[in-house]
Amino acid sequence: MMHRKVDRQRMEADARAIRENISRARGYLRRDDLYRCIDAANDALGLKISRTALGLARSEVDLLFAEMCDDFSRHPRVVSFLSGIGITTTPFLRYKPGDEIILVKRLTALRLKMEEAERRDQEHSAKRRGQQKEEWLRLGREHLAQQSFPKGKVYLRRVAETFGAEEGVIRDVGALFLEAGLLTEAAEMFSLAIERFPNDQQAWRLGIDAWDSMGEFKKAEELYLGAVRSFGGHPKTFLNIAKFYLKWNRKDDAYDYACRALDQDPDLAEAKEIRDKLDR
Repeated sequence: MMHRKVDRQRMEADARAIRENISRARGYLRRDDLYRCIDAANDALGLKISRTALGLARSEVDLLFAEMCDDFSRHPRVVSFLSGIGITTTPFLRYKPGDEIILVKRLTALRLKMEEAERRDQEHSAKRRGQQKEEWLRLGREHLAQQSFPKGKVYLRRVAETFGAEEGVIRDVGALFLEAGLLTEAAEMFSLAIERFPNDQQAWRLGIDAWDSMGEFKKAEELYLGAVRSFGGHPKTFLNIAKFYLKWNRKDDAYDYACRALDQDPDLAEAKEIRDKLDR
């Protein structure tokens, strides 16, 4: 008697687990989440395969499986995908007790085909995006070379806006502006590149060049000092800051940074020249 009670409880627990997984699968299907739907359906089918004794719950479970398979086979995305790969036999899934392994294999194969198609779509999309970026860059360069600056700026700003999440893109657009003598636009791009990618040392260096070339010494100084905080002080960096301050006629600061450069590299000839010149 006790054994029968234990068996009944186990069968009820198994049937409940199967029902829950079928419910999850149908819920994911309603939310258009086909991958999770397939996983949950396979979980339910796997339980049915391993739990052969379900007692009185068997009929209910079989009915739920049949309904789930019908819903899945009628789902618009499933129908569209199957049609796209040349499968027009309907229904795609038909539940029959004992065919659980076949259904698991069909669902698993379908998922693999869907993932493969998704990868191909992503590769094609990435290729198209890359081609679009190169086309806009080419047109931007051509217009800048022809001094058709408004059109060149439109194409290059489009590159920055569309592909600016890719490291180096905004900086490269700024470099094209800098090369064309569009200093304000270049400085704007370098500032944006530094904001988004603060570890891009080239963007810092080019930003300094742009502000310096415009005579915006205060902004160039902010970038110099920010670069030192971000990347540390190096002899050549200190030398460049000393030369910058000398150009700005801030002799005390130029002397200070020339000395800092020499503290780290006593053989730095240009730093010696600045120090000796200002030490008189």
